[in-house]
Amino acid sequence: MAEKEQQPVEETVDVDALLGQLTNKNNDYVFKLRRILTEHQWSEEKQRRTLAKLLPEMIEAQRAGKPANQLFGPVTEKADSLIHAPKALPKANVWLSGLDLSLLFAAIFGAVYGVMVLWKPNMKATGNGLPSLLVMGTAAGFMFAFYNDWSRKPKEARGTTWKMLVAGIALVMVASFLSSAFSLIKSPITQQMPWPAYAAVAVLGFGGHWFLKRKYNLRGFLGQ
Repeated sequence: MAEKEQQPVEETVDVDALLGQLTNKNNDYVFKLRRILTEHQWSEEKQRRTLAKLLPEMIEAQRAGKPANQLFGPVTEKADSLIHAPKALPKANVWLSGLDLSLLFAAIFGAVYGVMVLWKPNMKATGNGLPSLLVMGTAAGFMFAFYNDWSRKPKEARGTTWKMLVAGIALVMVASFLSSAFSLIKSPITQQMPWPAYAAVAVLGFGGHWFLKRKYNLRGFLGQ
């Protein structure tokens, strides 16, 4: 059953059979629609894929006495909405999304710590070293990446919510432990750094995030 549901729409819909069921008015609507799409260099295959999605709805409305121009609006407007429809975002690899968001959160933490040190240069805080910053940024990035991937799945494929919550809490606890452990090591990078170092982390993190998001068309940290 699952394999059938994953088949492309055009393989499960007999476009030619549905075209033969159209009224003269609806048939004329489809003719004009296809003519406009052809003028915009839509291939026959692409048009048939679109018709496979439109025709079942059109037939159902037709049985209720509702023609296509009432269902979809004027043919020119419908064609324009198809031609200029926003492209669906591809499903990104969750690990790539995790890396992207980790860079983003590391940059945010770097910017925040940098402003704090610049504002109060005599302030001393533990857990603000580079390894701690990277650990917390990575934990936050992958937590959001896996949550976004989980929330976009069909409800029946998600599993129980409590498992997701437990996994998130466990990840935060492990990251907090590692961050605290790194702060016990006495070195220039594991202790609080000067603000230019944090600024460099912020710039590199945002730069890496921008590059990955632009190259792979990734979603934001809220899945948008």
